[in-house]
Amino acid sequence: MKSAFRVVAPAFALALGACSTTSLGSEDSLYLEQAPARQTYASPLAAAEALVGGHPESMEGRPTLDLRFAPLASDPSRLEMIVMVEPLLDDSVAAQEWRAVLLQGEDRQWRVTELGLRQKCYRSRNPDEWVARLCP
Repeated sequence: MKSAFRVVAPAFALALGACSTTSLGSEDSLYLEQAPARQTYASPLAAAEALVGGHPESMEGRPTLDLRFAPLASDPSRLEMIVMVEPLLDDSVAAQEWRAVLLQGEDRQWRVTELGLRQKCYRSRNPDEWVARLCP
């Protein structure tokens, strides 16, 4: 079952090139809008695993993963999920934060209805700032 989740994560990464910057969630935090996979998940945790796949790739750099779930403020029937990973084994991306909105169907399966990504870039003027674009 794990291999199925790892297949989905690269699909999200490939979708980055065709995305526009869109505000999801609070007004002060922008996320690069992503097309959610049409896949369903047995649990919100399974959806999170699909996003981050094999993180951590190694123990280099003291890797962390922060996962938060909360009912969506504007629609408590949906669940907001924030997944933050850092550091990444990438010389341009310091951290990634995914925001997903999940909805549980009548079949008890979870589906991602909204998906966004923001990153911290090593090569930006402010490497501690979250940005809704690809890192240089």
